[in-house]
Amino acid sequence: MRPRLSIAPLLVTALLCAAIATSIVTAPRAARAQAPSGTLTVAVATFGNERWLPHLYVGAEDVVLKPMYENLLTRDPKTGDLAPMLAERWKVADGGRTWTFYLRKGVQFHDGRGEMTAEDVRFTFATLAKDGSANSLAPEFRLIKSMEVENPYTLTVRFEKPFVAFGNKVNQGLFASVAFIQSKRHMESAKDDGAERHPVATGPWKFVEHVRGDRIVYEAVENHWRATPHFKRLVFLKVPEPSTRMAMLRAGSVDVIEIGGEYADELKKVGVRTLLMPNVSWVYIILGGQWPTKATYDPKVPWAQADAERARKVRVALNLAVDKQAIMQRVLGGLGTALGSWLMYPADPWASDALKKPYPYDPAKAKALLAEAGYPSGFDVTMNLTPWPGRGFLPDVGEAVATYWEKVGIRVKRRPVDRAVFASDFRARAYSGVALAYASPLVAPEPWEVLYRAGYTKAALCLFVEHPKLDEYVDRLAVQPSYQERVRIMRDEMGPWLTDYVPGVAIGSAHSIAGLGPKVGEWPLIPGHMGFHNWEYVSRAAR
Repeated sequence: MRPRLSIAPLLVTALLCAAIATSIVTAPRAARAQAPSGTLTVAVATFGNERWLPHLYVGAEDVVLKPMYENLLTRDPKTGDLAPMLAERWKVADGGRTWTFYLRKGVQFHDGRGEMTAEDVRFTFATLAKDGSANSLAPEFRLIKSMEVENPYTLTVRFEKPFVAFGNKVNQGLFASVAFIQSKRHMESAKDDGAERHPVATGPWKFVEHVRGDRIVYEAVENHWRATPHFKRLVFLKVPEPSTRMAMLRAGSVDVIEIGGEYADELKKVGVRTLLMPNVSWVYIILGGQWPTKATYDPKVPWAQADAERARKVRVALNLAVDKQAIMQRVLGGLGTALGSWLMYPADPWASDALKKPYPYDPAKAKALLAEAGYPSGFDVTMNLTPWPGRGFLPDVGEAVATYWEKVGIRVKRRPVDRAVFASDFRARAYSGVALAYASPLVAPEPWEVLYRAGYTKAALCLFVEHPKLDEYVDRLAVQPSYQERVRIMRDEMGPWLTDYVPGVAIGSAHSIAGLGPKVGEWPLIPGHMGFHNWEYVSRAAR
């Protein structure tokens, strides 16, 4: 069972005590006797958009940005609760409308031009929210009514309505929580171009080099307030092909690889150690075009047409045509659980047995429903084969689904597209009639928070579906202070509605694995966090 980040207590100032109790997670550490040395080299499928400024990165860049950047909060690796990072403590008042953060003193930016203060935090939040921001958190930061710098180490953030989950938006322990704190002085003096070429932050690794589409290089920050890395350099290489990543690991040219579950047995056979990250993403097929109020809406798309009954029959048929259990076993290597409950994991309190039951594999019924919907000879569809940061297996999932669809008469055009290229499409909602495999990571503990980001009419991007009913659920849940009531709404109302609506092809909850070389020792990870993280805590293997 993955730890849940409980946000029910956020409405009481007793969080001050809770923050102090959990502060051992990120308390300053004494410098290690041994200085950092050597290089840790990591091969991943994609870097994402390869942007370094808060208003230019979308979210999934988390995999390669977190070594350098830090957030106000993180998650306790044992309980999953909010824990201090750049903020030593915090309090929530006025029913969730007011959040006050008390910053850690003495935290230095990498350029040596001064310490982080509340002015830097205010500047970062304002930059995230500005017009034209590509950051996936932008709509949520635009809800801020005012920000007050009480003193150099205290910032108060105020909202018109309760924002019960704001702690999850400034949280290092969640994937794609990209409210990384920037240096106001550096950003204003270097301007966008200069700050992109030479990014500055507060984390345990400082920027050295970025060669677009090839590599990113970091260097350890000695005597960092939180942890001095064991390795002197951390190098990320972009290697899209999984077989190439495996070959590089076996040859010793890289030390860590991102790899899909289907390769787990092969790695074990050749004696390669793997690291399992259970229940960290929710896999499904996005059916693009379900945004009828937008200018890019295309009523000719079979699953998004104006006739709601026929459109739903098409979506159900696309589900029945796919053997989810086979995909989970053969493509994901058995590392996961086939589920029907949207964005819910096996142990979630809002995932009832009825909701978890997946659609059966029934190609005959799929064909019949397509005929009833007016497509007895099928239709044409484009399947994007797009790897995402931390989810290099997705093109294989898309290929498998395309093959199943073809068996019921649907004509599928495969289109390999890098995630950085596709990013502009989902921001502009410009992929009507396109399907693609996606794995939604743990960007928040509760599924409505994921929808706020990517399945909501006001969201910065669309990776799910837009619908007035879904907006209604999200709006209700976002201001509901009672955790128990939010659980009830998700289990008894939102979950059944999504199951009946059938927004895409549900596959289920997936685990992730990493392949490790002989240099890598202990690597403590935060449960539920899909992306590679905590590089500063990776130790050297004993010789």
